[in-house]
Amino acid sequence: MRELLEIFDAEGVDTAFVNTFARYDLPHRGDPDKDLDMASYGMVKVLEDRLGHTYPDMAWEPKAAFTALADRYRG
Repeated sequence: MRELLEIFDAEGVDTAFVNTFARYDLPHRGDPDKDLDMASYGMVKVLEDRLGHTYPDMAWEPKAAFTALADRYRG
């Protein structure tokens, strides 16, 4: 995500759209063989049976791409 944002900036792109925030149909699971989130383009990993740590009232956790986007556009 960071590399793409740098390329967009260097090329003068005004706006880019992140197309998927969360894939609730592809939840994160502890077992890698059953972790459907690994196939998700979502910016966050959806948690099936618990709330997250970063945002304790949400059932998801930010992925690295979420953090990269937030860092880039943080005021």
